[in-house]
Amino acid sequence: MDFDVVVLGTGLSESIAAAALSKAGFKVAHVDHNSYYGGDEASLTLDELAQWADVGGTPLNDQIPEYIAQQKTRYTSISRSATIPPQSRQYAVSLAPSIVPALGAHIDSLVASGVSRYGSFKLLEKIAIYDRPGYVQSVPGSKEDVFKSKVLSLIEKRRLMRFLLFAASEFEGKKELEGEEMPFRQFLQEAFSLTDKPATAITYALAFCVSPDEPTLPALRRIRQYLRSAGRYGASPFLVGHYGGLGETAQGFCRTSAVKGGTYILGRTVLKVKTPIPVANTPLDEKGRSSSSTHALYSVELDGIEEPLTSKILLSSPDYIPRFSSPPSSSFSAAIYPMARCIAIIDKPLVFTPSDAPDEAAPIDTQEGAGDSEEDLEAKSAPKYDVDTAVLVFPPGTLPDGSSAAAAHLLVTGEGSVSAPRGKWILNISLPLLPSVPASSSAEELLKPYLRAALTLTVPPSALPDTQPCEPLFTVFYIHHPASAPTTSPSPETDPNIIMTPPCTRLLPAIADAATENAEAMFWIAVERLTGKGQPEGESEKEEKGPEGDSKVIDSFWPPLDVAEAETSEDCRPNARAHLHGSLSSTFTTTTIMRPSLRLANIHKPLIRFLGRRQWPAKPEEPHPHPFASPEAKEHFQDFLKKFQSSSSASASSGSTAASSSKGGPKGPVYQEFWQAPPRYWKRELQEWEIELVQTGGASLH
Repeated sequence: MDFDVVVLGTGLSESIAAAALSKAGFKVAHVDHNSYYGGDEASLTLDELAQWADVGGTPLNDQIPEYIAQQKTRYTSISRSATIPPQSRQYAVSLAPSIVPALGAHIDSLVASGVSRYGSFKLLEKIAIYDRPGYVQSVPGSKEDVFKSKVLSLIEKRRLMRFLLFAASEFEGKKELEGEEMPFRQFLQEAFSLTDKPATAITYALAFCVSPDEPTLPALRRIRQYLRSAGRYGASPFLVGHYGGLGETAQGFCRTSAVKGGTYILGRTVLKVKTPIPVANTPLDEKGRSSSSTHALYSVELDGIEEPLTSKILLSSPDYIPRFSSPPSSSFSAAIYPMARCIAIIDKPLVFTPSDAPDEAAPIDTQEGAGDSEEDLEAKSAPKYDVDTAVLVFPPGTLPDGSSAAAAHLLVTGEGSVSAPRGKWILNISLPLLPSVPASSSAEELLKPYLRAALTLTVPPSALPDTQPCEPLFTVFYIHHPASAPTTSPSPETDPNIIMTPPCTRLLPAIADAATENAEAMFWIAVERLTGKGQPEGESEKEEKGPEGDSKVIDSFWPPLDVAEAETSEDCRPNARAHLHGSLSSTFTTTTIMRPSLRLANIHKPLIRFLGRRQWPAKPEEPHPHPFASPEAKEHFQDFLKKFQSSSSASASSGSTAASSSKGGPKGPVYQEFWQAPPRYWKRELQEWEIELVQTGGASLH
């Protein structure tokens, strides 16, 4: 079976690249050893997760496939609970937890490729910092949050607003960044005089830094993306994918590739990858392309399939062809490092009670709530801080037995993100392992303190004194090591037509965008190898046409959507407002499906409210000039009114005479303009902004 490209692995980067190559017209075969999509970013049921942990925990031997051997070296210290909870197939647990910024390369690819119609997302409800058992600190991420904060002083609020305005701007080259590069936390304290508490919140909850020593410029760029993403699809700057996140998104890109002719083979072991003898100076045909007769072909042999797959290009995850990869560097990188992970299933929600919340509920007016039930009175007396989809940050040194050098991040997902059944939640804890962490430490030893601290939030401060935190129903601990980097030094094994996926950052809000950028880079390398033409550098090069009879020049990562895709994805524009829908019950959810819609009245609260019932006058007001009209207009208003009334009566009488003479009798007045007729006859198409004002209560139809 001959193909232009064979892709090994269905990770997010490989899936995006395969979809782009298929939409560009190339013949693609996509292979994965696993029976599910997603690779390292897969979303698994609890049964699949337990099986994955059991396979990873077995010792190495010579009989296992090369892919499994590589996976065992990259996933270590695996341990899990013995008992799997019921309804195991209703869980979608991500091996690479992530939150997706509403503004970035990943969202742009979802919209431009049409894959957005295959998935749905939920807005992240909250980001908070762990303070003490039962309490969290709110993170000020907008102007409203800063002004509402009761913890910050007026001076701190002013300094924080100055920094947020700076971070949201084009700060490159500004005087604040002049001089030597310094760690980001030090930059906040020296350049903007921020105190310890707001500096901690910005460093670890807005910039998602893993240590105080991270450089300033990358952290500032992440904060700028955070600030500019807010308001695009809702109040939150981040989206959480349904059914586990990135694994479901990778499957959507694979589906797009299959629709465009891609061939998919899952659950087959890659037995052997045969590389041909490198052909130097491969001749090109008259169209500037390397034809199959002159291009060296690669052969991929699969278990259970007699005929091998042959292709001109191999695009692969490093786990399938490790000999073309180099081991990761031992030096610390701000983006790529081992991660200790914990997955825990709980049956009580986390309660993000702010540290500045009142200790006791406000008293209730008994007369006002005389007709309310006990549940209504309880709802009024105790505010709800339960979260369904949120992020909890543990800065370095927060816990006595936790890490003093790195920050841990916890992502909780529940029924609202369709990742767990009703009444269950998934906790996914990530802790970067910096060089200072002892190599002998197991994942369970490293993460147990964070899990215990998170479970204290299941007991709200208003609970009885003897209430105990809940115990997890199921846990999995493991250490995720970064993938090997592609070889750069020349060697007999190096081949320019084998494209290896680069290592990807594991920062919670950066995984999706980084994987998309890697996919685009691999796409253009493959296009250059197959066509002899790489990525256009400017608009003039994009407008150039190929030779007569040549196929269309590839000038963009994603081609324009065809008619069928455009009909289903017509509303999926980058600046479209998300469609918000939900029930009015207590389990209200907000789901983003990337379709613009008017803001619903039960979600949007108008800035102007009318007091009491509106009273309309029985008779229309007498014509009069506008109160703020110029003196000259007021002086000549009566002359204008006489001319207007005479012209209106003349047009009405002439129209009425014409109608009577043409049809033999009076048929009523004829009006030249619609405003001359009674308002009940005014018919015209309302604009979208007018409909929005009516629905949100900011205007009336009368």
